[in-house]
Amino acid sequence: MQKKYIHSDDFLYSENYNEYILENSPRQQKKWKAYFKEFPETEEAANKASKIILSLLSMDDHTSQKEISDDKLHKQFEETWDKYRGQKSKNVFLRTSKVIYQTVGVAAAVVFLMLSFSFIRNYISDRNHQPEYFEIYVPTAEQSRLTLPDGTRVWVNSETEIKYSNQFNTKERNIILSGEAYFEVAHNEDLPFYVVAHGARVKVTGTKFNVKGYTEDSKVETVLVEGRVELSRLGDKSGSSIELIPGDKAILNLKDSKVSISREDVMDDVAWKDGKLVFRNIPLQEVCKTLERHFDADILLAGDAGNLYNHPFTFTIENETLPMVLEYLCKAAPLMYSTKYIDEDGENGIEKIEYIVSAR
Repeated sequence: MQKKYIHSDDFLYSENYNEYILENSPRQQKKWKAYFKEFPETEEAANKASKIILSLLSMDDHTSQKEISDDKLHKQFEETWDKYRGQKSKNVFLRTSKVIYQTVGVAAAVVFLMLSFSFIRNYISDRNHQPEYFEIYVPTAEQSRLTLPDGTRVWVNSETEIKYSNQFNTKERNIILSGEAYFEVAHNEDLPFYVVAHGARVKVTGTKFNVKGYTEDSKVETVLVEGRVELSRLGDKSGSSIELIPGDKAILNLKDSKVSISREDVMDDVAWKDGKLVFRNIPLQEVCKTLERHFDADILLAGDAGNLYNHPFTFTIENETLPMVLEYLCKAAPLMYSTKYIDEDGENGIEKIEYIVSAR
């Protein structure tokens, strides 16, 4: 291991450390034994982290990830945190790994979440005056589903973070989104529902819609399945907005703030929540980005493949593996791919495969 872990947060955030505590695998035992031999001063912080991880594992509510009871989960988190809040860090990131959910019999396809609570200075005395924020992060190649305190159901795609405050459903219903999520919003005319995503703001009263706004993208996509939403540019002082009707797909270009609206089969855009990926005339570069998130893979467009960045593809993925998908791409266009094995560990063998796509 090259990285040095200093605070409890560092251990909590480490998927390898979670695996070490929860699975006690021989591979991780060897790693961490060597690590603590080199950095014995970090053992105290590691022990604090292990207590929190094991406390989360023993929580009574093992609700399926397909329908998370947030109120109860948050309450249990705070009870666990109260035991160990003496550490100095202001932000703690807790990752409940796949192992926890496998332990309680949840299907292997169910995702693990990284839950974080942003605590401000003087947490106890200020908690009634300052908002606290709950963050839910779904990592690469995973998906999750949760129910917000107001009854709104949310499907969360991979590499997505959702953030909301403890004032949600009392003073406001505001969601900060980085990534992609599908919402079925509980109706409440007195308390509009807002989603802020990467420079765009979507206002809702009660509806079904999808928002896609990854930080590395230069656009935000909003797809309306049912109901009504208003789309506006965050920070636009003019107050102008665009109202969408069911079947609309709006793309906000963040570079020039222009919005384009198309009418198409919007169910293709939300098929991901049911385990499918539908591509309709999607450029190769965007296809590869989506495949990287879906399969937790590194795909490199090399050599003359740059000339094919905008080559459109149309296909659907449901149960296919990444090599099967790449084979299809190579048949549908003048492409070929190869694999490169990446030894991330330096000691215990191959950890990752890089897929290199090039022109032929």
